[in-house]
Amino acid sequence: MTPAEARDAFTRLLQTPEAELDLAEAALLIAAEEYHDLRPAVYLNQIARMSNELKQRIRAEVEPRRVVEKANAYLFEELHFKGNRDEYYDPRNSFLNEVMDRRVGIPITLAVLYVAVGERAGLPVRGVGMPGHFLVKYAPASTGEIFVDAFNGRSLTREECAKMLNEMYGGEVKMRPALLEPSTKRQVLARILNNLKSLYLSRGDLPRALAASDRIMLTDPHLTSEWRDRGMIHFQMHHDSEALKDFTQYLAVRPEPEDAPRVKQLRGQLISRVN
Repeated sequence: MTPAEARDAFTRLLQTPEAELDLAEAALLIAAEEYHDLRPAVYLNQIARMSNELKQRIRAEVEPRRVVEKANAYLFEELHFKGNRDEYYDPRNSFLNEVMDRRVGIPITLAVLYVAVGERAGLPVRGVGMPGHFLVKYAPASTGEIFVDAFNGRSLTREECAKMLNEMYGGEVKMRPALLEPSTKRQVLARILNNLKSLYLSRGDLPRALAASDRIMLTDPHLTSEWRDRGMIHFQMHHDSEALKDFTQYLAVRPEPEDAPRVKQLRGQLISRVN
């Protein structure tokens, strides 16, 4: 699959309604732009086999706590999926194929795998974009919720999530119910891509950062800050016409953002250069 074919397939998949959007397939198509020999069907079949195995292990369980314990034991203890503490900022941690091959990842990609396996096994699991640490939420209709920290291979209560948030941000970010609400699948994909964009920018890899930014815009064209971010990448790459277009769009939808003086200055330079 060429990068262009992967992008086209990703774009088509995003036209799918939220309930029908296959998050694992979309994550694999993100990876397919980087790994040209990647065959998403191979990994989706692996996920299907894992979900069938999990389904057998939980079929006799009715108590939610026991269901989650068995799912955690299967994925984290038996299959050895875990957080990559030693190389947290390795881009491979953001590609689902690499996570499945190497059995290590970051919170969001491990959560995507957990949700993919869990959903196919019939579990009511969703991703939760808590600031600083992505989680999984198991929320059966009949009883209370359980959170899973896939990076550390453990279950959490709401109170333990609040404690984690407090420790990460030193009390500066206060827990509120909205922070533990499920993310949409497009929000999950945008967060994966934003992680990649940040990693590539830190390494000075502008072409890959631009590719990530382009795909973020595909997940949600109304992410106004992404017009600015992509414009900055275009500006650094001397793509003057593209940068001017993005900066103009950003200022049109957000006339007076905090960074307006800087964006207007750069836009002025571009107008002079383009004309």
